[in-house]
Amino acid sequence: MHLSLIERFSAPAFFRISGFFHNIVAAQRQRLPKDNFMRVGLPLIRSSAAVLCGVALLSLAPLACAAEPVQLEQEAESPQVEVQPGQEPGQAKADEYVSAVDLLPESTAGVIRIPELPAFCDAWERTQIGLLFASEEMQPFLDDQRERARSYFDSLNRKIGLKPDDLYEIASGEVTLAWLSFTDDKRRPYALCVIADIRDRKVEADQAAEKIDADLKAGGAVRTDVKYGDETIRVYRTKPKPGQLKIVEIALTWNDDRFIAADRESVVQGVMDVAAGKSPAKAFSSRASYQQVLADSTAEIDSANEKQATVCWQWYAEPFAMGRILREVVEYDRRDDLDVIELLERQGFGVIEAVGGVGVVAGKRFDVLHCGVVLAPGKLTKAARMLQSKNSIRLPIPTWPTEDTGAFFRFNWELESAFWAAESLVNDALGEDLFRPMIEGIRDDPEGPQIDIARDFLPNLENEVILITDNTMPAGPESDRMLVALRIKNADVVAKVVQKAMEVEPDAIKLEVPEFDVWRVERGKNDSDDIDAQLAALGFDENIDEEDTSPLLNHWAIAVVEGQQDDDADYLMFSSHSELLVKLGKRVRVGETGDRLAATERTKTIVAAIDDLNQGNEVTYDSVVHPSIALRARYELLRKGQLKDSDSLIANLLRRIVENDEDGEPDPIQAGKLPPFETIKEFFTSAGAFWEKTDSGWTMTGFLMAE
Repeated sequence: MHLSLIERFSAPAFFRISGFFHNIVAAQRQRLPKDNFMRVGLPLIRSSAAVLCGVALLSLAPLACAAEPVQLEQEAESPQVEVQPGQEPGQAKADEYVSAVDLLPESTAGVIRIPELPAFCDAWERTQIGLLFASEEMQPFLDDQRERARSYFDSLNRKIGLKPDDLYEIASGEVTLAWLSFTDDKRRPYALCVIADIRDRKVEADQAAEKIDADLKAGGAVRTDVKYGDETIRVYRTKPKPGQLKIVEIALTWNDDRFIAADRESVVQGVMDVAAGKSPAKAFSSRASYQQVLADSTAEIDSANEKQATVCWQWYAEPFAMGRILREVVEYDRRDDLDVIELLERQGFGVIEAVGGVGVVAGKRFDVLHCGVVLAPGKLTKAARMLQSKNSIRLPIPTWPTEDTGAFFRFNWELESAFWAAESLVNDALGEDLFRPMIEGIRDDPEGPQIDIARDFLPNLENEVILITDNTMPAGPESDRMLVALRIKNADVVAKVVQKAMEVEPDAIKLEVPEFDVWRVERGKNDSDDIDAQLAALGFDENIDEEDTSPLLNHWAIAVVEGQQDDDADYLMFSSHSELLVKLGKRVRVGETGDRLAATERTKTIVAAIDDLNQGNEVTYDSVVHPSIALRARYELLRKGQLKDSDSLIANLLRRIVENDEDGEPDPIQAGKLPPFETIKEFFTSAGAFWEKTDSGWTMTGFLMAE
């Protein structure tokens, strides 16, 4: 859209297109032009999916590390080939065991390290989650999942030969999973490597290797035994099929000390050189950011005084390098011309150097305790100024969230600064300076609401945002509910802003609530052909697939609610369900203090734990989560095969991200064999978390209670 068209572009049409002023106008995404939102919104969603996949991989290290390759074409086995390794002097000594992180090259982008796999497994079995999976009620479901898990790992495209069961059998100590970046290799821009300590389990390793060999050959792989120094690398390859660009390669080697597996032979050779003292050690582990992340995280763990807990994992990642790798892992096909990772780097987000942390399990107080660091020591510039969170004294939980709240999240963020910092990001993404003209158009359009966002709305936002979730029973598609409350300064001015916005929203109706004005928006409630005509006149009449453009919320509500007393907080409230907004808004309005979340014993336990862990009592984010409430509706919908029909924000977002790969199978995971939630809810202990801003980024702490 050219700037010359701004005068023809009415405010209602802008509300339909823009993602700005989101909590007030909730633009309906199915009407957005492909050359704007479809270039920006969908890549952001897909990139978020890659990030989520990365978090999942980092959290599920034992599961992320393996599987056999896809079926390969059958060929005859080839003879041995001898290769002499380089003879550079090294730092490592051949007669002592060297940790796997000290063997990794400089190209390492992300690492998960389990210091002692047997100890990890033993500790995990003592947690409530471990006891849940060992319970009699879960066995019918788990029996079906074991075979499904094997099939899943067999079908992965990123293969290193090893399966989780193999690692469990052969690892006597440390297991390390690493992603390596090869930016110059367009066909294979990354590699995956697993290194396992197998001391005292050489016999088991021999047996696992022979089983892997049989499985790979049965799938058509061709094995070449490569003599490398005094050891042998088994390299499995396949003849590329027509149209195949990526080379399928698996390399394995083992001795009395360690088992090494990777999807690139050169990676295995590099690790062997360091282990043999023929190349310098600690090329990766001497990295300053790695050392700082692990040292700071370990110090926080130590301060928690959980002496009975077992250190079960350490992790580290460089966000942008791992982002590019994960984009390849999930095989994201970038069909548009917007590279979100490059966009974020251009806009200053590269200031985030690293993230990582340490997790302990089966302590006296905590089943799981994780302490981590987001390392961002530089100055925030351009759009990265959106990250300007602030530490504030951690206040008590307000009285208006009720005891049936599943989760309470609170953020302290410089909202006005973050809004304006987004300008350079949006303009960069769209390739035109449209941000300010659109904001000015909302203010000046005679046919629109004439809202002055810069004067009337943004300055009246406090820096506190509260998000709560709950659900209703019996479980149904409308059970999951969420509400966002923004603390505000001048309630009268903000209320007028909301009223003006809703008066031009064709799908909005005003509810009959005497205490305060509540507006409900329901998609398709009223005719909006006039707006569609305006968009068509501007050239925004392209057909957009319904799958990509259905709204995240089919209905929502908004209201400004004033507290009862002069010193009570006033809120701008936005909810997926008008019933939840009215219920909680009335509690704010009348100062209701009964039946409150903060008064429950389980909430007091979480708050007390945060008090002990957060010695400075200042946070930029804190949360209390009760899975026994938060998960109950989703669990029952899953068990009944109805989760796909849920109208929640999370379900709608996942439908945009995740493709249906179950070939129409009605219950692919046999969720009907799950026990009723009531029979297992005792295993779901409460959780808490908080973040704190530091001079070099943020610290992050999260935990599950032991009881």
